[in-house]
Amino acid sequence: MSNHSAPNPEPAPNDFIVLGTIVRPHGLKGEVKISLACSGLDRFKSCSSLRLVKDGKELKPVSMMRSFAHPDGDVIIRFKEVVGVDEAESLRGVFVAIPAADRANLPADSFYLDDLVGMAVVTTAGDDLGRIEEVMDGVANGVFVIRKLEKETLLPALKSLIREVDLNNRRMVVELPEEIDADNED
Repeated sequence: MSNHSAPNPEPAPNDFIVLGTIVRPHGLKGEVKISLACSGLDRFKSCSSLRLVKDGKELKPVSMMRSFAHPDGDVIIRFKEVVGVDEAESLRGVFVAIPAADRANLPADSFYLDDLVGMAVVTTAGDDLGRIEEVMDGVANGVFVIRKLEKETLLPALKSLIREVDLNNRRMVVELPEEIDADNED
């Protein structure tokens, strides 16, 4: 993800998985600059069923003609179905998504971020930390933002700290590092 202040992808209806948000037009032929909410340009290229989504509704299916990574971490994509700068301009804030049914299966112990947001988090000692509110990009790894009432806990999203993820029961068990554990004592 880039460092500029693009809108955070709001939760799309369960029908779609957001891969990025159109930030602005790029050039005069209908290219768009997209802030990523996925692992990178290769993820876009691997999808055969891209959709433009606004307010939870599909605007239209799109297919990529060409693409490249922008130096700021965003991507520039020319969709076959977007003609000209005026149409590209009208797409500001529109999500580029795939139908949820087309989401690729992940290897064991790998999870989609949207599957983790809202999940309850408890420590191996049984302490309730709250729920995952978001997953932020960190310098070396992601960071879970866990909130319980007014208390916020930032936990590195590292496999070494995660003991169990139960998608069916929406629960994660974590081992808190000493530094974070000490911060949680009142």
